[in-house]
Amino acid sequence: MPANSAAWITTPKSSPLEVREAPYPSPGANDVVVRIAAVAINPLEYKIQDNNPPIGGKAIEYPTILGADLAGTVVSVGSAVTTRKVGERIIANANGAQTGRPAMSAFQRFAQIPESATTPVPDDMSLEAAVVLPLACDTAMAGLFVQDQLGLSTAKLEGTESASSAQGSVLLVWGGSSSVGCCAIQMAHAAGYEVYTTASKRNHALCSSLGASKVFDHAESKVEEMIVTALEKKTVVGALDCIADGETTVPACARILARSNGLKKVVTVMAPPKTGLADGVKTQRCEQTGLSSNSRGKRC
Repeated sequence: MPANSAAWITTPKSSPLEVREAPYPSPGANDVVVRIAAVAINPLEYKIQDNNPPIGGKAIEYPTILGADLAGTVVSVGSAVTTRKVGERIIANANGAQTGRPAMSAFQRFAQIPESATTPVPDDMSLEAAVVLPLACDTAMAGLFVQDQLGLSTAKLEGTESASSAQGSVLLVWGGSSSVGCCAIQMAHAAGYEVYTTASKRNHALCSSLGASKVFDHAESKVEEMIVTALEKKTVVGALDCIADGETTVPACARILARSNGLKKVVTVMAPPKTGLADGVKTQRCEQTGLSSNSRGKRC
């Protein structure tokens, strides 16, 4: 059996991580074991390390292993696995810290991952390029399309309607050049929605190339007024705040929606503030629940 090692966070807010031996994982019936070749680091990791927040309403159990985005090769499969095979290259969004199961985290040599959380990597794509996708794609997909979050229509994506119910509707994405923002722009655009987003000036062309119809400079002092004016004759289907700064971006999104027509709801990538928001606007943290194994399998 190969030796396994991991970057452990031993106690709340401890730094640096401690690299040491870790148990070699065994797959459950519906799991695969992956030899990890690449990981991507997200704000989620440093925010857990710095702040020790509850995840999913539960306190994190220490010691544990952090890391969500991973890419690697399947080395063993569980008895009920049907869509993955040994030797296949995959990406996955690991959730060990959230579930209290360190074997399912990314910052180690080998990890145990549910089959439904994996996606195959095309032959013409490197693992290093693919590894940036899982968490960002899952977060954007959940925030946009899960019914109790923004609940956008997937009719156009599924080919079930010739004329999508999304036509004429605008999604506001705050932080369009972030990893989640880039994914959200492409998904919403593909689903038939018009996308307005914010980004620094140097990333305006990027956001436009991904499908945003209007890009606003987040550093512009009158950016809120500019967005409200642009939305005057539009119906808004809510906002996805991919930065989720409780002092600036979440309140800004709420103020914009309060003055616009349509759904007055902001879904954020981190917990939104409980006070100081515009009246009548709901806020909700994006949770990667409601994603079926089928939707995960179609991630890329």
